[in-house]
Amino acid sequence: MFDTLLPTKLYLPSTRGDWVARPRLLDRLVASPRNKLILISAPAGYGKTTLVTAWLRQLPETAVCWLALDADDSDPQQFFRYLAAAIRPLPDVQTQLPQLLQSNQAIPAKTLVKALVHDVTAVATPFVLILDDYHAIDSAEIDGALATLLDLMPPQMTLVLTSRSDPGFPISRLRARGELVELRADDLRFTEAEAAKFLQQTMGLTLLPKQIAALEARTEGWIAGLQMAALSMQNRGGDLDGFVQSFTGSHRFIMDYLTDEVLAQVSPDVQAFLLQTAVLHRLNANLCDAVLNNHPSPISNLTTQQILEHLETSNTFLISLDDERRWYRYHHLFADLLRQKVSAATAKAIRQKAAVWCAANGLVEDAIEYAIGAGAWDTAVPWLAENGLKFLFQGKLTRLRRWYDAFPHDLLVQQPRLCLDYAWVLVNQGEKDAVEPYLQAAETAAHGAPDVRAITAIIRANNARAFENLPVMQSEAELALELIPLDRAVARCTALAQLGVVQLMAEAGNLDKAVSLLEETAVLARQSHNMNTAFLAGGYLGLAHLLRGEVGVATAVLHETFAFATGQGLGQSPLLTYVHLGLAHLAFLAGDLDGAREEIAQVDAHCRFANEASGLLRSGMLLALVEQAAGNKEAVRLALNDVAETAVSIKNPNLTQQIAFLQEVVYQPNPNPAQLEMARLVAAGASLAYAQAVVQPETAPQEQPLVDPLSERELEILVLIAAGLKNTEIADKLFISLNTVLYHNKNIYSKLGVSKRALAIAKARELGLL
Repeated sequence: MFDTLLPTKLYLPSTRGDWVARPRLLDRLVASPRNKLILISAPAGYGKTTLVTAWLRQLPETAVCWLALDADDSDPQQFFRYLAAAIRPLPDVQTQLPQLLQSNQAIPAKTLVKALVHDVTAVATPFVLILDDYHAIDSAEIDGALATLLDLMPPQMTLVLTSRSDPGFPISRLRARGELVELRADDLRFTEAEAAKFLQQTMGLTLLPKQIAALEARTEGWIAGLQMAALSMQNRGGDLDGFVQSFTGSHRFIMDYLTDEVLAQVSPDVQAFLLQTAVLHRLNANLCDAVLNNHPSPISNLTTQQILEHLETSNTFLISLDDERRWYRYHHLFADLLRQKVSAATAKAIRQKAAVWCAANGLVEDAIEYAIGAGAWDTAVPWLAENGLKFLFQGKLTRLRRWYDAFPHDLLVQQPRLCLDYAWVLVNQGEKDAVEPYLQAAETAAHGAPDVRAITAIIRANNARAFENLPVMQSEAELALELIPLDRAVARCTALAQLGVVQLMAEAGNLDKAVSLLEETAVLARQSHNMNTAFLAGGYLGLAHLLRGEVGVATAVLHETFAFATGQGLGQSPLLTYVHLGLAHLAFLAGDLDGAREEIAQVDAHCRFANEASGLLRSGMLLALVEQAAGNKEAVRLALNDVAETAVSIKNPNLTQQIAFLQEVVYQPNPNPAQLEMARLVAAGASLAYAQAVVQPETAPQEQPLVDPLSERELEILVLIAAGLKNTEIADKLFISLNTVLYHNKNIYSKLGVSKRALAIAKARELGLL
C-alpha cells in the first residue's frame, strides 16, 4: 500500500542554520496532554511551516509524524493512506488502519479515524502529528474525522495544523477547555527586531535602522514580502531609500511588484529557468533538463542540480523535499506568481514534456497530471486506461474523478475503458444514480464488445441490488454470467451474488436456491480474493438462513463472516452492511433491543455513506419493530417516516404492500405474534408472500359446532366482516385479491347456511364464533 505514495510528502522540511530564531513564539508551542491541537493559521508567506520545523528540531524526545497536504488529499481514502504511512515509524504502532485501507471499497472517514486512534493508542512515547497546508483539504468528511480524532486521541499525541484558514471543524470547545494553542498572522508577523535580523543575517543586507523600520512598516512584518524585497535589493546599488518608498498596497500587489523586481535582478537565462520550471509541481535536475531541452546551464559551469542547490541557498523560495536534495518545489505563493507570467502555450509545452519524462521514469500519476494539465488528451488516455482500475483499488477516487471531469465529454464517451472506470468511481463515491450514462457510453464506444458488456452488466446488477430493482438485477446478472469466461472468478462471483439476492427477495424466489447461490459465491469470492463480494455474500447468506428459521446456522455464518473480515483488517467495511443487518435480527430475536439498535446504527451509517438504499430500508423496518417492542411510539413513528423517505428510491414492485403491512402491525396495541413474525421476515428482505406462507398463527384451534368447520383464513375474514369492512377493504388489509375474498365469503356463507352478511354475523355470534 505504501509504495504507491509520494515519500517526499512525509519528510520534515530542513531548517536553515541562519534563519531567525523566534523564542517568543517557540515558547508558546508546547506538546503536552493538555494541548490537543496546535493551530498555526495565517495567509501565505507568514513562515508557518518554517516555525513548526524549527520547533520540532528542538524536541529530541518527541517522535514526529509529518504530512504535507495538497488538493488530492481531500479524498478521504488517500488522506488516511498518507496518515497511515506518516504514523508507521512510531514505536509499537498497530496496523488496523493500513489493513482496513486494503479494501477496494471506500470506507467512511470516521471509521478510518477510529482505526487510527486504535493504532496510536499503543504508542507509549509522546508524538506529534503535523498536517501541513491543511487549507488544501476540501472535505467535510475529513473535517468531521479530525473532530472525532480530537475527541478520542490518546494523551501522548498532539495534533498540529498549519493552514491559511481555520479548519472546517469547530475549535471553540477546545479553546474553552484550554486544549488549543493558536498562532495567527498578528503573532507571526516579524517584529522590527526580527526583521532586522532576517534582513541582515539571513539575506545578507547591510541596511540602516530607518530603512529596516520602513521595510517592516511597509510589509507589516509579512515575511514573504520582506524576503522578496531583500532579493530585489541584493543586486541593487544606490538609492535604497527610493526603492523602499516605491512599493505599497495589498500583499498581492506588493508580491506582483516584487516578483518583477526579483526577475529583473537575475540574468535572462535564470529568469527562463525560474519561469519554466515553476510550471512543475515538484522538480529534480533530470526533469528540469527534460523540459528545458537540456540546453546549456544558465549559470556558467553549473549543472542543473547545482543550480537548484544555488537557488535554495540564495533564498529564492525553493524548498527541498528530501534529505538528499533530489526533489524540490517552489513556495506555493512564489510558484503561483511565476506561473502567471508564463504564456499558456509555453506552459502547455512544458507540461507535455514533463508528462513524457514522468511516464518514462515510472511516475505515472504525475505523467497523467501533466498530460491532462496540457490538454494532451490522446497522451493521457492510454495511461489512464491502463492504470485507472489500479488507482481505483488504491482508493484514489478524488484524483480519478478530477481527471475524468477534466476530459472533454465528447472525448471521454469515446473511451470504453475510461467510461467503465469512471462508473466504478461514481459507484464507490455513492453516486449510483449518475452511473448509467457512462455505462451506455462504454457500450456504444465498444460496439457491443462482450467484455465491456459483461462489466456494464455487473455494475448495473450491483446498482439494481442497492435499490431492489429485482428484474434488472436478475437480467443483468444472468447476462454477465453468459459473457464472463469461466476462469474469471472475481467477476463471476459478483454476478452470482446478485442472483442469490434475487432468489432471496423476489415474490417468485426460491430460498433454497438463494442459499445455494450465496454459498457458492462466498467460497468463490474468498478463493479469488474478492473480499467485497465475500462480505456481501456472507451477509445475505446469514439473512437467508434466518428466513428459513435456521437461527443457529445464521448465527454461525454471520459471526464467521465478520470474524473473517476483521482478520483481514476490514471489520469496518461498508460491504458488511448485511452482516450487521443479520446481527441486528439475531439481537432482536434474543430480546436484546439495545444490541439490535447498535447494529442498526452501524447499518444506517454504512448505507448512508455508500447510498445503499435497500439496507437502509430493511434496517429502518427492523428499527420500527424494535421500538414497537420497547413501547416507544414516537420512535416507531420516526422509524416509519425514515422508511417512507427511503422507499421513494426503491424499485421493488411489492414494497407498497410491505410498508402498509408493517404500519398496520406496529400501530396495533397488541399485534398478533404471527403478524409480528411476518413483519420481521419482511424486514430481513423476504417478500410478503413468503412471509405469509411460512408463518402460522399461534392461536389454538377453535372448537366449532359445524359439520364443516371454518378455516383460519375464513375465521379471520368473518371477524373483519363483523367489523363492518367492505370486501375491497378486507382484500387490502389481508394483502389478498378481491376474488380471493369473494371465494372465502362464499365458503363462509355455505358453511353457516346463510346467504347474506348480516345473517352470517348473527349466525356466527349464535354459535360463539364471534
